[in-house]
Amino acid sequence: MRITQPIIGMHTRLGKLEAHSTPAKLHTENRQARSHAHWTQPSVEIDQYPSRHAYGFTNHTDFAKQYGQQGYRDLQQTTSRWTQEAWDNIDNGGRPGQNPVEDRYDQKLSQEISRQRILVASHIPAPVIHFTPVKAEGQVDPGDVTEHIDTEAFAVTHFTPGQVETYLKQKPDVRRWVTEGKYDIYA
Repeated sequence: MRITQPIIGMHTRLGKLEAHSTPAKLHTENRQARSHAHWTQPSVEIDQYPSRHAYGFTNHTDFAKQYGQQGYRDLQQTTSRWTQEAWDNIDNGGRPGQNPVEDRYDQKLSQEISRQRILVASHIPAPVIHFTPVKAEGQVDPGDVTEHIDTEAFAVTHFTPGQVETYLKQKPDVRRWVTEGKYDIYA
C-alpha cells in the first residue's frame, strides 16, 4: 500500500504599513535692508553787516534812511545861507572898509579851528554766525528676510493588508497493489 499525504501549500504576504513624511517646503521673502538715509551738508552763514556798519559800511537801504532826509535839510540850509550871503553882499559889498566875502571866510576858518572834536568809542558788534550742523535724513528700510516653512501635520500613510493564500499542493492518495508472483496488480 502506498499512501500519499496531502500537502497544503501556503503563500503569505505580510501586511505593510507605509508612512512617508512630506518634506517641509521652505519659502523666503528676501528683501535686503536698504539705507535711504543721507547726510546733509553743513553750512555756515555769517552776517557781518552789523560790525561792518559800525565801521561805516552801509547798504543802500540804511544809507537812504540815514542821509535821505538829511539831504533835504542840508539843501534848505544851504539855500537859506546863500540867500543870506547874497543879501549880505548886496547890503555890505559896496561900503568902504567892508569885505563880506573875506569876513565870512575868516569866520568859517576860525570856527573850524576852534571847533571841539569829540571822539566816541562804541562797541563794535560781533558778526552773527549761524551754523547748520550735519544731520542724517531719510528712512532706513530694515528689509524682510522672513522664512515660511510649510509642513504637513500628518504623514502620508498607506496600509496594504496582509494576505494568506492556501492551496493544495499535493492531493492525498492511497494506492494499493496486490502482488502475485512477479507482478504487481493495481487494486
